Order: sequence, then C-alpha cells, then structure tokens
Amino acid sequence: MRLLFMLLLASLSLPFLNGQTREEIREFFEEGEYFFSRGDYQEAAYYFRRVIDKYPDNPNYNFKLGECYLNIPGNETLAIPYFEKAVRKTVAKNKYRKKDIEETNAPLHALFYLGNVYRMNNQLDDALKVYGTFVNSPFYYGNYNETIVDNEIKACERAKIIKDSPIDFAEQVLDTVVNTTASELNPVVSADGTFMVFIRRLKFYDAILFIMKQDQSWSTPMNLNPLIGSDGDFYPTCLSPDGTSLYLVKGSPQNDDIYVAYRTGYSWSKAEKLNKKINTKAKETSAWISSDGQTLWFVSTRRGGYGGTDIYYSRLDKNKDWGKAQNPGKTINTALDEESPCLTGNDSILFFSSKGHDSMGGFDIFYSENAAGHWTKPVNVGFPVNNTSDNLGFIALDGGRTGYLSKINPADRSTAEDIFRIAIRSNLPPQK
Repeated sequence: MRLLFMLLLASLSLPFLNGQTREEIREFFEEGEYFFSRGDYQEAAYYFRRVIDKYPDNPNYNFKLGECYLNIPGNETLAIPYFEKAVRKTVAKNKYRKKDIEETNAPLHALFYLGNVYRMNNQLDDALKVYGTFVNSPFYYGNYNETIVDNEIKACERAKIIKDSPIDFAEQVLDTVVNTTASELNPVVSADGTFMVFIRRLKFYDAILFIMKQDQSWSTPMNLNPLIGSDGDFYPTCLSPDGTSLYLVKGSPQNDDIYVAYRTGYSWSKAEKLNKKINTKAKETSAWISSDGQTLWFVSTRRGGYGGTDIYYSRLDKNKDWGKAQNPGKTINTALDEESPCLTGNDSILFFSSKGHDSMGGFDIFYSENAAGHWTKPVNVGFPVNNTSDNLGFIALDGGRTGYLSKINPADRSTAEDIFRIAIRSNLPPQK
C-alpha cells in the first residue's frame, strides 16, 4: 500500500513539474526575443541556448540561436550546426510565426543564412549547394531580394577564382602592449606610423586608447574616454596625418554621427559634432580626412545615393566649415554597401570596403586611382588580405604597400580580434 501511495503521489506531481519546466522555457524564449530585438545578441544567445538544452532538435529554436551568432562579429560560423538543424524543416516566410514559442518550423531564408555562414567558413561548395536549394524553392521568387541572393552566389564563384591566385603579402600581429586577451579593433594611424588610436573591449565599456612609438616600441596606452567625453559609445575612424585630429563616430540605436577631437601634446579636447551637412538624420558611419585637411570623405545612408551606405566627400568652405556633401559617383558606389574610405599616395589612391564590385562575399577591400580627376574601376586587393568574411577598416600607408587592420587572430581565437600590421608586395596600384 505504501508503494502504491508513493507511485500515485509521483504521478500527481509530474504535470506540475512539466508545467513548471514549460513556464521556464517560455520565460527563456521571451527573454531571448527581448534581447535580440534590442541588438544584444550575446545575451539573446544565452537564453536561446537554455531553450535548446530542453528541445535540441526544434528547427525554430535552432534558427533563433543561429541568428544570434550570425550577428556577433567573430562568432558567425558558430551558427553553422544550428542552421543545419533549422533547415531540416522550413516554411514560406509568410507562414512562419516569428514570435510564437509553439512554432516548430524555421523560415525558408534559414537556407540563405546557412549559405552565408558556409561562405564565411570557406565552405564554398556547400554554400553554393544551399543557395541553390533556396532559390529553387517554390516560395522563393517574389518574396526575397533576388539581387542580394544572386550577388552572394556570384561572390562564392569569384572567391574560388580569387583564392587560386593569392597575392604576395606578410602580416604581423602587434605586441602585447596593443593586443591583449581582450578584443582590440578599429586601429587608426598617423601617416608616419608614430601615433595610433584603437578600441579595446573591456568588461563594461569600450576604451579608446592612444599610443605613440618610442624607439620602435609602443608606449603605455592612454585612455581617452574621459578626455574626449566618451561613455564607451564612440569609436575611432580616422587620425589626421600629423596625429593631432581624431575623427570618431558616436553610435546609437537611432543614429550614428561623426565627431572630431583635437590633440595638443598629451592633452585632448572634448569631441565636437560636425555640422549638419555632414551629419543628418541618416547614419554616418566612418570618415577620412585628406592629407591637406581640406576634404572630408565619409560614409552615409542618406537619400540620393546608389543604395545602402555610400561614400561621400565634402570640402571646407570659405568659413572653414564643411560644405555640401558630394557623391563621387557609381564608379565607387554601388547598389550595395560601401564603407571605410582611406586615402593614401598623396590622396591619389582611395582604399575602401565594398559588398559590390567583385567581392569574395561580404565586404572586400578595394582600391581606385585618381586619374586626371576621375576615379578608375576599383580593383580587389586580393586573397588573403580579403577572404570570404567581412574585411573592413583597412588603414593604408605608403601608397597601400603597408597598413593596419583588425581581424580575428587565427593563431589565438580566444582573443577575438587583434590588430595586425600588413605588408602587401603584389597587386598594388602603380607607385607615383
């Protein structure tokens, strides 16, 4: 009788325990949705992982976690096993219940995302196969941007060709004064390579650090945040050739604007916002100052461009303020995104990143020469400077023969991004 009573009690408690567990899963799912909507993909991933611990094969939950990793720089390829599970059961976009915890399907575009992360992981044949499945679905045409998908397919095909002809280059990861176990990124450098400003991702904020070269060694970093007035929401985009003017972007969920701070010796001014001809209600995401300080090149999503983010330039007017923004034209800008303009070679060579032109996928670094006042057709810098992931923020020196950039350190992935100095020995613009 006692045994029968214990079994009866256990059976009565099971629905309560299952209900309690289900309520926890619902809470994790809703927290994941909340943080994803706020752009906090690390936190969202934490909650979706908790959901997947309970339901490891649910295509929708796997899709959610894959989306999180896809939006975390350096973690994109972690999405592969989750998207692989997600694509086992997909439905048309209009049939997918995005915020419904009871949804068991992934949307059809999970195939496109899987193709993208395969491409980033250099699994080009796998990417092409998945893209093919995506575009051959009866729910594809009329529901997705065919130009973007076609560009990804062509990028994979180009990548296979470009990789077969690697350029001659060397790279060196900077020492431990610069690179630590934290993530270092967004380096900007003076023309002679004496001064550098970069971001170090600390636990609670992004620190803007300033260093100088002394006897071929870098000085102890100086934290500029309190001096220029950053709460961790600024990132450097350009250092003037003499190292006295630092251009920054202040980011927010609603808008990005360009600022400038000035250095006198070891002292820095508060960052000042540039005028309304530069900063608009659209996003301004990067900037570069010419060698004579008279022209500002910058990137904006403002209306009137060719699509996505475009590169613009503005010249100082008679009042020493920035004049009307001008678009350099469709030779430089495409219907896709352009970013990270950088001038070198006495301002005769423009390096920039683009998803258009002849990219290997995502952003690639290109250069264009100014020939008699006109920019030439951009040239892909080549593999392995460019790869099948995003390549942004190249700071070119010496006409592009040397430069700095940040990227995932393949020798130590635990550090996320590190800053590298690179030397390019082939596929360069002619040296004037």
